[in-house]
Amino acid sequence: MPMMFLKAIWSGAPTSDYRAMYRVGVDIGGTFTDWVMADPDGVLTVVKTPTTQDGFSGVFDDIGKASVDGNDIDSIAHGTTLGTNALIERRLPRVAMVTTRGLSGFLTQAARGAKEDIWDIYHESPRPSIVRPRDRLEVSERTLSSGEIRTPLDEDEARHLARVLRGRGVRTIAICFLHSYANPVNEQKMKEIILEEYPDALVRSSHETSPRILEYERFTTTVLNVGLIPVMYEYVGALESGLKERHYSGDLLIAQSAGGLMGVEATQNVPVRTANSGPAAGAIAAREIGVAAGFENIIGLDIGGTSTDVSVTQEGVTRTTQTWEVEWGHPIMFPAIDIITVGAGGGSVAWFDPGGKLRNGPRSMGAVPGPACYCKGGTEPTNTDAHVVLGNLHSETMLAGSMTIDKTLAEKVIANTIARELDSTPQLAAEAVIAVAEANMANTIRLATLRRGLDPRDFAIVAFGGAGPLHGARVAIELQIPTVIIPPSPGLTSALGCLMADIRHDLGVTAFYSDASSVDHETMEAQFVDFENKLRVALDREGIPPERQQVERSIDMCYAGQWRVLEVPVTSQITHQSILDCVEAFHELHNRRFSFELHDREVEIHGINVTGVGITNKYRPKPTRANLTSEPKRSSRPVFWKELGEEADTPIWDRETIGSGFSTVGPAIIEQMDSTTLVPPGVGIGVDGFGNLLLDTTEVE
Repeated sequence: MPMMFLKAIWSGAPTSDYRAMYRVGVDIGGTFTDWVMADPDGVLTVVKTPTTQDGFSGVFDDIGKASVDGNDIDSIAHGTTLGTNALIERRLPRVAMVTTRGLSGFLTQAARGAKEDIWDIYHESPRPSIVRPRDRLEVSERTLSSGEIRTPLDEDEARHLARVLRGRGVRTIAICFLHSYANPVNEQKMKEIILEEYPDALVRSSHETSPRILEYERFTTTVLNVGLIPVMYEYVGALESGLKERHYSGDLLIAQSAGGLMGVEATQNVPVRTANSGPAAGAIAAREIGVAAGFENIIGLDIGGTSTDVSVTQEGVTRTTQTWEVEWGHPIMFPAIDIITVGAGGGSVAWFDPGGKLRNGPRSMGAVPGPACYCKGGTEPTNTDAHVVLGNLHSETMLAGSMTIDKTLAEKVIANTIARELDSTPQLAAEAVIAVAEANMANTIRLATLRRGLDPRDFAIVAFGGAGPLHGARVAIELQIPTVIIPPSPGLTSALGCLMADIRHDLGVTAFYSDASSVDHETMEAQFVDFENKLRVALDREGIPPERQQVERSIDMCYAGQWRVLEVPVTSQITHQSILDCVEAFHELHNRRFSFELHDREVEIHGINVTGVGITNKYRPKPTRANLTSEPKRSSRPVFWKELGEEADTPIWDRETIGSGFSTVGPAIIEQMDSTTLVPPGVGIGVDGFGNLLLDTTEVE
């Protein structure tokens, strides 16, 4: 497949001669590897190549295809799905868990006793833990929640257990003791003994991985993290070595789930923090693009081949969470951008349930065999097939004509399945497929907004991913959202997000478990200072100069009797007054999040957090010089519009020829190399000074 290459339309051309130092963002997906390169003037160059089997060789190819030498690159920031896929597919080494006597069944028999769909009586429980029952070993020890050690570690028993692990050849080991967040002494001693008896072992304890309350979440986080270490260590090491062979001597930074970047050492030590790397980078880009366009409330609508990922930015701040899951029932207790995902993408399969109701996803045909229209052997109807039947997608514009699209195959698979069952025409059946998919997408936005006390009408949608612009306008109309922003290169937005992030490290601990009114201010301040010092050391190791380092404090708070906390920022030294200010801020935050507050209820402190930020030379959207100087390229073709109830000859615009000042009204289709924008009848189209398409849905009835 040929290389895809373009200049971004939102930046001006180079204005002087110099040896350029480029910044590169790379997003490796299941089908394509996206390489976005920014020169010192902010001009973007994009290379899009097929993803290789090993995942990273395509990056090496991209360096050559971009006509740059490694010496010309200042930094590389990389978003990866390696951790996500390894966890979902269980491509992990054999992991053993050493735990407190009596807790060996905690990861499965106890868990949380919840189901993903509580109303589905046939829904199966989550798949078992990655730790096999025979590899869950118990040792005598016991720490109380107060931190008091009731039963010291039985060292003879611990040494015997370590020898058993060595004899079995299980090298990857997680130590998960009860209440170790309150006092880690027993876990520390257990680790020392294992390494004395088994020096080749890879050991991680729960208190050093995630020293927080909630045993199940802490245990699963530790197990998943230690299981990913060998996988990520090999991957990042090979990638870093290959880049050095190509004369690259700068830093390799990896996007993490919390929306920041971290270096190779941190990635190899805590790889579970990268498990939502790609979607998080896309959420960062959605925020920056929306804020630059003049919107503070933004819904990121990232639609790819398999899923729809929704993020929310309110008043310029992207919503985050302390606990999340790649796979239901296996939580990860690390900060992450709060992303809600539904299985609705270009490859999602349309099907009928036993009651005869049309469904869409979550199963996807993926890249291979893919939709039927891809001519790779797909035999089931997908959203992409439906779009081809309706005339929304055309083979000449799919990846600049390099991807074969057969409309006949799409019509055949829709006619023989969906249309036959509905007793309708292929076009009406295809429209029904898209309507169900868009209902799922709209419901995902409702989950992210309405169910959290937010009105989606107060937001603008940034629609991106290969399929985001196809659905953004109709989803916005369904939710009465007035504006949809389509970035200049929507299909490459996640790679661009890697260039928009800062380096980030997080430390936190469950401590000071008390009423806010009785907390020990001096001890809390001392713990904050200790964390801040550790984070500055970490940022120093990353090569971040002191003037570009920031530390941000927060306190985990909740109402008495609750256990789910909210993170309240702290902007000053801990004193009696600053704690009172935090309590008031908690009431306001709780009201904003849940639409009520309880001023007469005591507020409790569960823990503290510190984030260290290394401010990078981030890419920022810049005003484009691409003004409308001539008539944009336009053609036409028949497209079926549900709003009109019929097929109509529709204007087809070439986006690369559209500049600021352009405006028209749908129906229309706007095509470009990496995506296609669908504009329903009555939707206004404009182009802002950053090259974004702005779709106005306010006039649609």
